[in-house]
Amino acid sequence: MLPHDIIPYMILVANCLLFRFSRRLLRFCPRTLRPFFSEIIATVELCSDCAELGVIWEKHGNTGYGSCLLLLCIWWAYHFGDAEACPCGPLEEFLLLGVRNDYTMYLRLLGQGVGAYLTAKYTHCIWCLNLAPEHMDLHTQRCQASLQVNMALGAAIELAITFISRIVALESTILPEKLNVAINSLTTTLLCLIALDTSGGYFNPVLASALTLNCDGNTLVEHIVVYWLGAMIGALLARYMSLWIHGQLAPREKLE
Repeated sequence: MLPHDIIPYMILVANCLLFRFSRRLLRFCPRTLRPFFSEIIATVELCSDCAELGVIWEKHGNTGYGSCLLLLCIWWAYHFGDAEACPCGPLEEFLLLGVRNDYTMYLRLLGQGVGAYLTAKYTHCIWCLNLAPEHMDLHTQRCQASLQVNMALGAAIELAITFISRIVALESTILPEKLNVAINSLTTTLLCLIALDTSGGYFNPVLASALTLNCDGNTLVEHIVVYWLGAMIGALLARYMSLWIHGQLAPREKLE
């Protein structure tokens, strides 16, 4: 019998291997549908890993949580490919760049939605095995919301950390790949730790919905305002600032 303390870590390793294998199967998928299935895989991997990170946090606190999250961010950066597992990028392109006729954008958003739905099924399949005491509780008890502050403050926090995350991601693309990955991974880890005890530190609407939608502790309105409106406004502000920095705004937008 394996010690309970290492079970969550082994599940994370198993996830990495399973979803890496899943991506190899994409070569047999029609090219036009690959963005859809790629987003499903990336979203389920991201969300299920973050769900298991919650177990690690309960066992080993911020040290275990932060260390694993940093390593996972590096792994995701090298293995997600073009998949984002987050609606911020596609919606920024739709609202700020006028991308309307790219069918892949809609496939990606649809894939993320499907992935978020499948996350619950996948994680409960793991938790129902009762490999660790925490899994027993997660499988049998109703989930609890991460929001520990009022709605306005929670939305402001998600807005701020999403803005920082997106502006760092957008502006670091000019850097060498290894440095880019290191900076983004460290930024993500620090932002999550900073906001962990307030809003939960998601800065990704799909991730937040996959893990906390309909959980006890906040209403549907609070969830939408904090994790969707807050995060999306932060993302749009970051993309707008990035376009302004690089002089890529239309003349009319500059005057306004």
